[in-house]
Parts: sequence; structure tokens; C-alpha cells
Amino acid sequence: MKKLLVLIIIVVIPLILIFMKTPSFAKIENEIDKISELVTDEARITSYTTYGRFFNLEGEINKILPDLVLILKNKETEANYELILTETNHGTAFKTTNLINKGINLENIPIGNYILLLKSGNGDNTKYYTLKDESKMQDINYYTITKDNENREINLQFIKYKDKNYLSLEVKKVKLPSDVYDIVIDPGHGGRDVGANKNGHYESKINLEYALKLKESLEGLGLKVKLTREEDVSIPNYGDDSRVSIAYESKAKLLLSIHQNSAVYKVGNGGVEVYVPNHADTTFATNLAKNIVDNTSTIYSKNVSHKIGSGVYLRTFSEDDIQSMKKEADKKGYTYYEKATTDSTYYFIIRETGGVVTGAYVDERYDEKPWNTYYNSNQGLESYLLELGYINSTVNLNILLTEQDKYIEAITKTVKEYLEI
Repeated sequence: MKKLLVLIIIVVIPLILIFMKTPSFAKIENEIDKISELVTDEARITSYTTYGRFFNLEGEINKILPDLVLILKNKETEANYELILTETNHGTAFKTTNLINKGINLENIPIGNYILLLKSGNGDNTKYYTLKDESKMQDINYYTITKDNENREINLQFIKYKDKNYLSLEVKKVKLPSDVYDIVIDPGHGGRDVGANKNGHYESKINLEYALKLKESLEGLGLKVKLTREEDVSIPNYGDDSRVSIAYESKAKLLLSIHQNSAVYKVGNGGVEVYVPNHADTTFATNLAKNIVDNTSTIYSKNVSHKIGSGVYLRTFSEDDIQSMKKEADKKGYTYYEKATTDSTYYFIIRETGGVVTGAYVDERYDEKPWNTYYNSNQGLESYLLELGYINSTVNLNILLTEQDKYIEAITKTVKEYLEI
């Protein structure tokens, strides 16, 4: 009897756990059986991630295949996605995109069960290749943006069936869990951290006023919105109940961090600046800055530092920043972050909420302070920092105080268009 019990524990329970991991395994199994005889080899996946609404992967196959494409396949459909291919000494390296906020839009995948494969050739010469996970990343659990009061849940996971590796994708209609959101709004500063100020007007309070109004406006589109703070209080950047952890735990797709600018020099009439993540398509930021300028009395900022377009800015670490960080690490006795390079986005709220996609790096070595436990997450929020205007400009401050509704209308319009609501 004891031997039988041990056998059940060793053999049966692991099998149960495998099948539990994929709720609709039987359905996926049917899809695999239909194409298994066409599969000739497998490719290695070294990375698979989501950033905002977009899923992307990278890998390599030990063949030279100049016509390689990624396909999403089930019995009803076969959707093709182009790949960026590079010939290597070992075969062909492939990836879905060079831009972190482009790729496979998960919002557009219909309900169903699918297998992701590589394909080359056509007709009788068509070859399929399965995908084997060598990334050691976590399975992806994604909730679509709320549209018409409906949501879908998408699960991406690697499975093994009949000695072959597969990447499965399941899409099903669900009711959005209470702790899952579409958008996070982060009112910068708060409490004793007042930020910029002039004539008794404090950035932290202006940020909160804007965030509360924007939340209400976006909810009017049917979106579910989370604030990192709802009162004029100070919250930490990292650790429990911090800006970063609140954002990650929301499972939101988009983060907007609201700020007001200031400078020690004269800034004229001020103006709007939208800061973007590195290696990203800037369409959203460009449209956001334009809609604000078109809808309010403000202008594009005249600041040229880090400027990459009208009202659009990208700041990464400079060599001086890197050296300063190294000296600080040596002085305080902790390990310097090798991941912090001149390719890293400067602003923490953008960098640290994107996980591996944006090179988040604030881990347990962070000077014995609370750290970003999601720094190696393969799911991240598409994040932007909005400097809506300059408080130290009398003209701009007046616009910020009197035209809040116009700013909110412009931001809401941009979000609606970008998320295709």
C-alpha cells in the first residue's frame, strides 16, 4: 500500500500539476495533434515579454532561413507575423520588433486556443518549427483593456506534449478581477515632498488635482483606473505600497506620471514636455504633446536638452551619471548596477515599471533600502512622464491653474485614440 502511495505521489501528482497549469489543455492538445506531423525541428526562445499591449519574443534556430515568419495557429486561422532576422554563425536569430511598444498586439487576438510556431517555405515545402523556452522567464498572464465593459484573459505558456515543446496561447472572455486595472496615474511627489513651488502653489497638490480629474475623465471612457496616491501624502518609490509596486500589481497596460516642471533659469512661457522610454515608438507622446498645445493656451517647451521632437523628450544616463553612481556605490559599500548604462532611461518611473524590457535594475543591492521586486519581470507597463508645464513661469502657472479641464480633455482624447477605444 505504501509503495502504491509513493508511486502516486511520484508519477500522478506531477502529471496533474502539468495539466492544471494549462486550464484548456485538451483543446490545445487537439490543435497540436493537427500540426505535429508537419513539425520538423524546434527553435530556442531566449526572451518573451509584454510591454503595455504588446507581446514580443526573441530566439534562434540552427538553420539559415531567410523567409522565417512567426505564426499563431489553430484549426480556424493562421495569422502571420513578420520577424526581424539576422544570420549568425549558428543559424538564424529572430525577434518580433526593435521597438518595445510595438509587436504583436494582444488586444487584437480573438477568443480561442492557439499554438505559436515558426514557419518557412510555402505549399508542399512548408516547414513548421516549435518553440522551446530557454529564457527562464515566467508564464504571461494578460488582461485586455476594458472595451464596452468587456475583457479577455490571455495566458501564454510553454508546454511539452509528445516529447515536443510548444508555446501555447489561450484567450477567453472573463470578468476583470477586482485588483486588475487598465491604466495607472501617478501624481508625482506628495506630502512633505512638495516638488516645485511658486507663490504658494505646490507641484504635489497640482499633480493630485490633475490626476483625480484625469481618473474621472478616463473612467468616463469605461476604463478602470488606479492612482498611486489619492491624497496629498508621501509614498515611497520602491518597496511595499510604493509607486513601482502599486503600478506592477495593477496589471495595467499604460502608466502616466503627472508632474509640473521648474528650472533655475528663465523659461519664458514654459511649455509641455513628455518623456518617453528608450527604444520606443513615440507616436503616443507626439500626439499627447500636440493635443495639449492645440487644446490649451500653453506651448511646446523651448528646452532643447534631451529633446527628440516637438514636446517629446528622451533622457538616458550620461557618462557623468554613470560615474557618479559608481562612486556612490563604492562609498556606501554596495554593488554598482551593471545594468545601468548610457542606454538606460533616466527617470525611474519609466525605467522601473517596464521590468526587463526597460532594463529595470533596482534590486536587493539597492543600498539596503526597499527595492523593486519586479525588476526582472517579463511583463511591464508602457510608461510616460508628463511635465505639463513650468511652475516658475508666471504665464505657464496661470494656464496650469485655470485650464485644467482643457488639459484633461487633451490627455483623454490622446489615450482614447491610442488605445483604440
